[in-house]
Amino acid sequence: MFIRWAMACLMAVALPLSPALSDEMPRIAIGADGHRTLMVDGRPYFVLAAQLHNSSAWPAVLDEAWAQALKMSPNTIEAPIYWEQFEPSPGHYDTRNIDALIAKARSTNKRLILLWFGTWKNGENHYVPTWMRDNPERYPRMLDEKGEPIDVQSPFSTNNREADIQAYVAFLRHLKKVDGDKHTVIMVQVENEPGSLGSVRDHGLEADAAFKSAAPADLTRTLGKPAGSWREAFGPQADEAFAAWSTASFIEQVASAGRAVYPLPVYVNCWMRYKGFKYPGIDYPSGGPIWSMLDLWKAAAPSVDLIGTDIYTNDPGEYQRVLDQYARADNPSWVSETEFSTKTAPYLYYVLARGGIGFSVFGIDKSDPTAEQAAAMAAHAENFALLDPVRDIIGQAAAEHRLYAAVEEPGKAQQSLPLADGWRALVSFGPPPWGDTPGIVSNSPDMSGRVFIVQTAKEEWLVGGTNVRVEFVRADQRRGQVLRVEDGAYEAGTWTMRRWLNGDETDFGINFTKKKKWCVSRPEPISLAIARVQVDDP
Repeated sequence: MFIRWAMACLMAVALPLSPALSDEMPRIAIGADGHRTLMVDGRPYFVLAAQLHNSSAWPAVLDEAWAQALKMSPNTIEAPIYWEQFEPSPGHYDTRNIDALIAKARSTNKRLILLWFGTWKNGENHYVPTWMRDNPERYPRMLDEKGEPIDVQSPFSTNNREADIQAYVAFLRHLKKVDGDKHTVIMVQVENEPGSLGSVRDHGLEADAAFKSAAPADLTRTLGKPAGSWREAFGPQADEAFAAWSTASFIEQVASAGRAVYPLPVYVNCWMRYKGFKYPGIDYPSGGPIWSMLDLWKAAAPSVDLIGTDIYTNDPGEYQRVLDQYARADNPSWVSETEFSTKTAPYLYYVLARGGIGFSVFGIDKSDPTAEQAAAMAAHAENFALLDPVRDIIGQAAAEHRLYAAVEEPGKAQQSLPLADGWRALVSFGPPPWGDTPGIVSNSPDMSGRVFIVQTAKEEWLVGGTNVRVEFVRADQRRGQVLRVEDGAYEAGTWTMRRWLNGDETDFGINFTKKKKWCVSRPEPISLAIARVQVDDP
């Protein structure tokens, strides 16, 4: 039996998307299989974010920071909201920082994710207003096992909790007032890397009494733990589980109150337990949503839509391990922070491979960038500029499991991606864009290869990437032939074909390189391509 396979292209891709509705709230849509998709203006949205430094969201320095952020070609800017600035005295709110961020985003056609630096920032109380920190009798701190206070507010204090709730609700109420019909702000991070550094759990009187009591029956039942005290239910993890429950329960009440006012999607970011970290309260904040406490957090904080991962490692194995710990049916892959480095740029494609909702690079606003930082900006900008025009296509494909991706890794210069309908993609990182693919492929010099593939219809494919060759083959090794490949781009959601590629330019696969200039007698590098594969079976 002879099988012919071919490649052709579409002028536009018709996907079953809802029409853009400016009055539709951003939301997390849940598919029949539980897959989560971020929806903005009624369409899937893949976040490509540049996150400002902690102190760059002040109006006086915002212009310079924003200009640096724009160099990355993001579709979204992440910026902090400081409780200490927002509520300088009890019940009095200063919205100037918020308003400046929204105005800047609108003037540059960017979306915003705002980060509530409230009770917790990096496992401590850095942004709690001074009028609270100066009054520990009314707004008590956590106590360590020696009874000494640490720089973390006690989650068992009603005053602490109510103060955060009132401020957060005022923040959301203002967002609704100034942005409720525009939806410049598409998501909110409630708190920042919560938990405690300095003690595994709170040892205040109320906390100790709760720890000695029975763990909540609904919690132990949901987690499949035996009924009884925290020690009986959670064994050696009792102290950390208790800390996670008290932290998550506090944040649940804050998030729930905010949603009642303005129901934007909400997430909590996490200081990871990785790199051999062992000791809660020392290596990482105790009580945060680390992987071993993720089920507990999901049970205790249902108003939090997802848990984001703050990943600061260049090791591809470690990076994927963290992503796999959090990419679940009830928690889409979301890199809420990652290192501003050339080495992390390809890791965005790990999120694509897991059908995630986005990727955010932290600390991109360098007033005097080093050569490495300039290279990192260029590497991430290349990703963002390529993917942003197809962000809704990517979001829809992820929801329908039609999205595939691969990243170059040491010793894995050639990989095979199983596709739908009996096809696979042979991707090679490193070979020149001319000539047969060698039997043994060496890694590219800078290890920067990555590729994404979207099935746009039966045997139709949208392909893009960097430093990679893509060959479509039948999974059963039957024969095929390239019919047509189009080189082009998406403009306002419509595919615009620049030219067809054929002959020498496709005989050895579809080549994507960093170079942009035409090379005589070599296929010109492609920035984006659509391919349609047709199978005849006489």
